[in-house]
Amino acid sequence: MRAMFPRKKKKNVPVPLPPEKMKEVNLVPEKGFFKNLSASSIRRHERIEEGRSALPRHIWWGVLGLIILFVGGFAVSFFLLRQKVSRTLSDQADLFRAGVAALTSGNPVLAEQKFSLLSEDANGLGSLAGWLDFLYQGGAGTVTAFTDVTRQFIQLSQQIATLEQDVFGIWQGSSGPEFVSHLKLLRSTLAAINTDAGKISSGLPLFGSMLAQGGNYLALQTQSEITQKFLDAFIPWISSSSPHHILVMLQNPSELRPTGGFLGSYADVTIENGAVTNVSVHDVTDVDATFAPKIVPPKPLQLEVVRWLPDNANWFFDFPTSASKTLAFFNESGLYMASGTALSASSSPAASSAAPYFDAAIAVSPKVIQDLLSVTGPITVSSTKTAFTSSNFMPEIQKIVQAGQASSATYPKKILRDLMTQLSAKLSSLTEAEKQAIIGMAESWVGERDIMAYASNPDIESFLKTVGAAGDVYALPQNFNGDYLAVVDANVNGGKSDYAVTENITWSDQIGADGTMTDNLLIDRKNGANTSPYWWYRVKNQVYLQIFVPPDGMLTNESGGVSLRIVPKTNYAANGYTTDPLVSSLEAGAQPLFSYPAVTEHQENGKMVFATWSVVGPGAETKLSFEYAHQAFTPPAPGVAYQFVFERQPGTNRNYSFEVDAPLGYEFAETNLPSWTYQSSTMPGRMVVDLTLEKIPGSQQ
Repeated sequence: MRAMFPRKKKKNVPVPLPPEKMKEVNLVPEKGFFKNLSASSIRRHERIEEGRSALPRHIWWGVLGLIILFVGGFAVSFFLLRQKVSRTLSDQADLFRAGVAALTSGNPVLAEQKFSLLSEDANGLGSLAGWLDFLYQGGAGTVTAFTDVTRQFIQLSQQIATLEQDVFGIWQGSSGPEFVSHLKLLRSTLAAINTDAGKISSGLPLFGSMLAQGGNYLALQTQSEITQKFLDAFIPWISSSSPHHILVMLQNPSELRPTGGFLGSYADVTIENGAVTNVSVHDVTDVDATFAPKIVPPKPLQLEVVRWLPDNANWFFDFPTSASKTLAFFNESGLYMASGTALSASSSPAASSAAPYFDAAIAVSPKVIQDLLSVTGPITVSSTKTAFTSSNFMPEIQKIVQAGQASSATYPKKILRDLMTQLSAKLSSLTEAEKQAIIGMAESWVGERDIMAYASNPDIESFLKTVGAAGDVYALPQNFNGDYLAVVDANVNGGKSDYAVTENITWSDQIGADGTMTDNLLIDRKNGANTSPYWWYRVKNQVYLQIFVPPDGMLTNESGGVSLRIVPKTNYAANGYTTDPLVSSLEAGAQPLFSYPAVTEHQENGKMVFATWSVVGPGAETKLSFEYAHQAFTPPAPGVAYQFVFERQPGTNRNYSFEVDAPLGYEFAETNLPSWTYQSSTMPGRMVVDLTLEKIPGSQQ
């Protein structure tokens, strides 16, 4: 049995040691670091390990605290560094924005001071350039670009100040080459600024956004691009050796027209090689007498004239439209169409028949002459022994002209030539302080539309619109949410009576809860001509009145307007008259209002126009009232923006009172009141008011 079932060998199974022996003996692994170590070495190593694991707990906490302190300190330092950089950027950006604001507001001297302070700050951005590169990718490069653009802005400010001084030399027929040279330098500086500005915006968004705050910087960038295009067109134009002629429209507000006044006189200003080489003043009848085309005049003018002539071409409220029409009429007259020979023109060769004689126009109101006289002091014209001052200029000129016409003088408006000659002589000897005073006045002339300019060249015209010198009617945006108003008179068969008329205009707008806007317009007209010592003022005032409102305006009530029956003085069709396309288009769209027979309505310049007549005799007063409604683009809600745009007719002196009322339960964030009000007798050419709706706290509406 044992042979069949041999006994299995017993394996060597280790016998477990008692616990007390386990402390003395340590099992040694067969492989690993301890394989070849003796038992005593192993025990010695274990004692070392036991010692390490037994470090006091407070030491571990200390080490951990040091780590936390280091990491936290680094975080705080990083934060403080960012704060320092941000403060430095903010300080620099504030100076920069102040310089830009001064530049855009027409103060190059102050702008240069701000940019110079920015450039002198050697411990500012320059010392932080390395840290900027560490904190923001591209930071150091942006600092370089910013430093460069600051230097460029200093140059720009200096160049603009120099150009302002050049203007006086140009008017005197000198400094032409220097002026052109300065224009070219300005063009180069603007190009450099645009290059560096792009690096600032793309290289460091934080800095770019800080510069953009307030809109001045971005607006300046846009203006800079337009100015470059303007200079690209203007430099060849003004520096040309071939003469360019500017039509200076001397408008008389005593006989109002939509652009400011009847064009009774004008000046032909010749420019060659960057300087004014000739200025000649003429009566508009010189042009009318040689104007051959037989054109049907606008219907309201048919009360007064048979043909549409150059003196009445400024019929449209939009000055670019009126100016382009006036230039076209002048260039078609016998004086300027074929030979290009002007009355008292310079000796330079006239423009070829391929180019129009006049390619630019400037409208000037009497206020410009009055302001100039306030600087130069009284001017005495020897031919009349009359001392003209800023206060008596208008009535004295009118008195001399009327006397000349009554006596059938050969040239009753010669006084204007004599006065302009004397005034030019005074302007050539101005002190620096007087020059600065006139430069300051020029800004208000443009802002109040006492000066408006037009150019046939589209790039030059675009620049004029950008700087607010074009006298163009405001183009309402497609999603316009607000209101628009312009009150425009045209004196027809009313003599010079506008000089004696005072007007008070009161307008209010109630914004409804559903977005319906209800407008009320009251026009109070008083003719004070009965107290005037001059007969040409003591006549009835008769004006064709147009009210420009938003395009969806609907008249809901009217009173005070007069309907006049207009009978043409000739049979236009039988006598071979042609019609003007623009006038025909406007009149074809004019519709009489059945409920208000004294009013017609038509669309013009993207506006609805309510038109009627107002007649007021000497010493009399009349009131006209218009109520109309239109719909807001966006219904009232918290945060919804509302805009009111008002445009003043050039040449007018009126008293204005405006009010906009928010919907029930709302107020305007800008006033913290449920209404916005404004009263003034001195209005800019264009006023834009931005209002924001917000809920009245606690209101349940």
